[in-house]
Amino acid sequence: MPRIEPAPASPEGDAVSNSLLARVMGRNPEILKAFARLDTTIRFKGRLPIELKEAVRRATAGGIGCEYCASLGAPKDADDDRRESLAVAFAQLVAEDPKSVDDALFAVLREEFDDEEIVELVAWTCLVAIAGQMFGVVMGLEAAGEDEAAEYQAVLSALSVSRS
Repeated sequence: MPRIEPAPASPEGDAVSNSLLARVMGRNPEILKAFARLDTTIRFKGRLPIELKEAVRRATAGGIGCEYCASLGAPKDADDDRRESLAVAFAQLVAEDPKSVDDALFAVLREEFDDEEIVELVAWTCLVAIAGQMFGVVMGLEAAGEDEAAEYQAVLSALSVSRS
């Protein structure tokens, strides 16, 4: 059971806006509103594909220790997409040891990403993926059920298709 009782689900919401994380955060509506706006801006806008951002989220969830976040989708196995693999490796390094990020790593990122994309990747990794996962750990969010996880992935897939 979460350490804070979740707010009720909204009848107008979807699997993202009615997620356990959003409903616990919703106990302080102004914080939820600000976080949701940041999440939506970084997750669904910008230049990086939603699939790349989701791969980052999945890859860092277990290491951060958020049972809820990890239950929304397992990390992919090795990926042939160099940009996605590099983004995931970068995010895992940030999650494990942010002080180890150095200029040499940014030089490697610049082989695949321009500066705008790097800012987007760092913002997604630090301000949404890892921060949201830490929130989940601290609040004691339990794993989502299979139906909730499937609905979450369906919402992301639909948004990804509509963005293309």
